Amino acid sequence: MYILDTNFYKKQAIVYIIISIITMIFGLIYEKYSHNVISYFMLCAFWIPLILGAIVSIILYIVQTKEIAKLQIQLYNAGIATLTIGSIIKGVLDIYGTTNWKVYIYLIVGIFFILSSFIKHKERN
Repeated sequence: MYILDTNFYKKQAIVYIIISIITMIFGLIYEKYSHNVISYFMLCAFWIPLILGAIVSIILYIVQTKEIAKLQIQLYNAGIATLTIGSIIKGVLDIYGTTNWKVYIYLIVGIFFILSSFIKHKERN
């Protein structure tokens, strides 16, 4: 199935703006109760869905892009979600005062999802 409805991108942009606002509020509240410890990963986590999600959706809405496979959109959305959650988890660990190499797996998997969304996928009937 291909996404041909241009209003889809407008709706997706609105959803990503709401997700960005919720992520920003979460980060601000978490920072407020973190005993003056700051993590830029936590504070800037809302930029990921805002830039990669909302702004890209607005551009796709304006450009009236060609048909995009549903799988491509799902992979791209999964990449944005993975990068956002990874940034929040890295921020939590920074505020807690510890490190873990496993948080970089979120970065690798998120980039993999986003890059794999650019591959043209064949849809099954």
